Order: sequence, then structure tokens, then C-alpha cells
Amino acid sequence: MNDDEKQDFFTAIKHGSIWYDKKITECLREVLEKQSSHYVNHDICWDKDDKYHYIYDNECYLFVFNDKIKVRSDRENVFSSHQTIVFPIAGKADILNAYQKFVSMTMEDEDE
Repeated sequence: MNDDEKQDFFTAIKHGSIWYDKKITECLREVLEKQSSHYVNHDICWDKDDKYHYIYDNECYLFVFNDKIKVRSDRENVFSSHQTIVFPIAGKADILNAYQKFVSMTMEDEDE
């Protein structure tokens, strides 16, 4: 077992999964670095109580907490109006999918 595998093993024992908030946030940062040329550049911020990370853009949020990513749209007159989607994380592909959904929510055109 190499060092990364050992770390994942102990993390799974401690957190119940190898995909815990800190690791999800680190992987999300990697996704943002790779996607920055295609999308608006987003920054990951801490909430005021330092309990979770989030990204905000155009009345949409991406939250990382409780070992999941939650994407929420507070926009009016768009297909995803007031929609919230929770993405359980089992791998890097889930993080990329959650971020892509967030970006699609921010880019929706308002109904006339």
C-alpha cells in the first residue's frame, strides 16, 4: 500500500469516506484551474463561520459541506429557478459534474 492509499484508508475510517470536505475542495480547485479558460473564473470562499466553502455567481451558489456538493439557483424566470441539487461525491467526475451544473445555472437566459 503506497502513502496515498494509506491516507485514503485512514481518511475513510475517520470520515466514513475518502471524499470529505477538504479533499472535495482541493479537487474542486483543480477543476477550476482546468476549466478557467472555458468558463468565468470562480473563486472558492469560506462562509463567515468557516463551516463550508462556496462559490457564488449570478445568484447561484455551489456549496461544499457534509461531504457533498450542493448547487442552488436563487434566480427568477429561468429554467432552474429556485432549484437545489445535491451531488454525493464518489469521485472526481462527480465534482466536475456538479461544477458544470453550477456553470449552466449561472449562464441561463431569463425568460422574457
